[in-house]
Order: sequence, then C-alpha cells, then structure tokens
Amino acid sequence: MADIFQDCDRFLLVLIDGDSMPFLDEFLPRSIEGGEDAGKHLRSAVLDYYKTNAKFHADDRIIIRVYANVRGLGRTYKAAKIIPEESIFDQFITGFNKSHPLSDYIDAGAHKEAADSKMKANFELFYRNRHCQHIMFGGSADSSYAGFLGPYTLPGTINDRITMIEGSPFPYDLRKVAQGFQQVSLETIFRATKIQVANGSQVVAGVKRPAAESLMPSRERQAPVTSLTSSDGKSRQAALSLTPSPVIYQNQYGQRLDIPLHPDKDYLKFLYEKNSRLCNNFYLRGHCPYGANCEWDHSQKLSQAQLDTFRYKARTSNCRNPFCTDPTCCLGHMCPRGNTCNIAQCKFLPEMHNIDVSHVFQYNTETKERKELKPS
Repeated sequence: MADIFQDCDRFLLVLIDGDSMPFLDEFLPRSIEGGEDAGKHLRSAVLDYYKTNAKFHADDRIIIRVYANVRGLGRTYKAAKIIPEESIFDQFITGFNKSHPLSDYIDAGAHKEAADSKMKANFELFYRNRHCQHIMFGGSADSSYAGFLGPYTLPGTINDRITMIEGSPFPYDLRKVAQGFQQVSLETIFRATKIQVANGSQVVAGVKRPAAESLMPSRERQAPVTSLTSSDGKSRQAALSLTPSPVIYQNQYGQRLDIPLHPDKDYLKFLYEKNSRLCNNFYLRGHCPYGANCEWDHSQKLSQAQLDTFRYKARTSNCRNPFCTDPTCCLGHMCPRGNTCNIAQCKFLPEMHNIDVSHVFQYNTETKERKELKPS
C-alpha cells in the first residue's frame, strides 16, 4: 500500500534563475506569444531529456518555476535593445505563465539575492520530498550556487537526482561542483552567453564607463560616534543608529553607481592582512540588528579615511542587482577593475563592467525624485 501512495503525485521540478539564465533573444520581442512559445519549448525540451532517465514514468508531472528580478531584468533587456519597452517583458511573462498551469515565471523582487534565496529554499524543500523524482537546476552564471550545491554531491559517484542546466558557461567553482551531477545544455531555450548591453555602435558587456574621476566626488556619511560606558566601567566607542541618506546615484539607464573612494593603502593592507572582523552593518549601514549579540567587531573607532577604506573593501563583494535602490547597500555595483578587468568569470555581472556615466543622476529613494547632475 505504501508503494502505491509513493507512486502517486510523482513530479519533476525545474528551477530556473532567470537573472543568470535568460531566455533566447528571439522569444522576448514577441511579447505574449513569445512567452508562450518559450514556456512550451522549455517544457518539451525538459520532457525529452527526462525520458532518458531510468526513473521516468509517463504520468510524472513537470513543475517549472522561474525566479527573477523582473524590473531589473526588463531594464537590462531594454538597455541591450532586445525589447523596445520594458512592458514587452511583462507581456512575455504573462505568456509564459499561460503556457501551462504548472509553469510559473515569478518576480522575486529587487532585494539582494532575491532569486537566489527562492531557488535555494525551493531546492531544499523539494529535494526532501519523496514525490519529487528529479530536480533540474538552472543558474549557470551564478557562482554563489557552488557553495550551496556542494553538500549535495556524492563521493565517488554522480547524484542522479539532480541535473545542472548550463546556459552561459559555468564559473570555475560551479563547474567543479557540477561534475557531481548530471548536466544538460538547452541551447534552443536559453542564451549561451550573458546579455550584452549596446552602447552606441559598440557592444560590450555592460555599458560604457568613462574614468571614475568623471563622477562627481562625494563623501559618504559617517555615523557619529558616542562614548558608552558598560557595566564593567569601561568606556567603549559605538556608532549611533542613524537612518542612512536616501540618496543614491544612477546612470541614464537606472544602473546603480558607486561614488569613487580614495582608500588609505596602508589601512587597506591592514584590513586584509589582519583579516579584520569589522561589522559592515554597524559601520557602513549605520545600524546592526544583532546589537551586542553580533559576532563581528563593533568596538573600533574609525576615522573618515578608515571608514572610506573599509567601504572600499566592502565593495569588492558584489551586489547581485545592478539596479539596486537600497540606499544602505554597501556592496559593489561596479567592478573595481573597470575597463582593465580581464577575469573570464568575474563575480561582478557583465552589466557592472564599463558602466556608462556620461549622465549621472541623483535619485532620492524616498521621494522618488531623480535629477541629473551637471559636471562642475
């Protein structure tokens, strides 16, 4: 009897990170019709692949979930001139969702790691579900999945419950992990390269970025420091919790710009060599939600130059959203190597290289006011 129930409601789960696995350009301009075709082609390709699996049953259902930052991806498609208006992408999604009752293209939101977190949570949930026979996982351009998927590899053998879908080539770390799973490339569905954003007559990864000096200089806010006396009578320095400035900077496409910083080279060397455990939330965002329970250091008193240097170091970790509008975000939105970056699988997205700063806008995230800054 138990075997009968176990054979009921069997399904295959397909998880796609839409930000790192974009559909072929040919689907997008066709709006609703293109979305329907993309959904149907994907389902057909998945079925053809799954039929080769020894666990395949003819009545197995296929559940497809695509997660993406819809607004940010729509902007990228428009900037790359794949679609004339962002609304076309919304219609594409409508068509995709119409293609089958068990096919969903879901807006994960614009916050950091929005799609990643949903991909991982769904994977963990369904991997433990005995009715889930197989998971096809598509996030080939995102190296952060390497650490997540690593524990699901099996020593000395292939984990045949998981298939990695490759669109653009796997980054180095993810490629090593993917060797522990089955792999498939659905080249008739997904792009084999990352989206290239057009800039005039030139096509580059991202959009053109002149020298950083063309950005108007700005000092980022330092949280004021106050002296606190603890129960042991010792005086400690702590930053007051302030609401950060709501102002951020963008280019004409709405991409987030990082104001240039001038780090203290000696202090930067110290931060790296001493493996500093300064708390990003406390020093760079103005408030740490963990308070006294935080495992990171809140005790140092930093000068403005040291704060700028610490912020510079924090920016070497990339934000996953090139259109980030979180004014407290302290991660990098522009590859620090800029035009000189020659890393084949740079952790910064293609859109975060060679960014166009010919027009710089100041954007107030509270009032939604956006005004262009004129060079002085």
